Amino acid sequence: MKTRSKSRIRKSGMQTYRHGIRIGFMLIVLIALAMASCSDDEEAVEPDTREQFVGSYSVSDISLSSGYEYKYSISISKGSKGDLEISNFADMMNVPVKAKAKGNQILIEAQTFKNGSSGHSITVEGTGSIADGVLTLHYTTTGYLDYTGNCTAHQY
Repeated sequence: MKTRSKSRIRKSGMQTYRHGIRIGFMLIVLIALAMASCSDDEEAVEPDTREQFVGSYSVSDISLSSGYEYKYSISISKGSKGDLEISNFADMMNVPVKAKAKGNQILIEAQTFKNGSSGHSITVEGTGSIADGVLTLHYTTTGYLDYTGNCTAHQY
């Protein structure tokens, strides 16, 4: 019976040890790659809450600088791409102002409009919410007209 020499046993043990380290390293790399490739392929789809805003409103708009109350009407309709469109916004916009609905909140991202004949431009932005058919808006206009207003609009 042949016996292994100590150096052969050491070499064999070292090779097994190195082989184990390689396998362990490869497993760690594979696990890391698998975890990195995991993502939420399906984004959570938020419910469409625009319908609660759709309608015609009687507006009471209070100027924060003068305290004067302006009264006018607006209408809100569903726009394309999940937007809302507010017609007659601030009783001065000839084109609809676009807004986004999220729950009972409404967001009017900054958008600039230019009058073709005068060349004047105005930027509009604001936020608001709706509860029981009453829409509240806080908005500013800058450019040709600098204005900050708080609106209470009752749906009719």
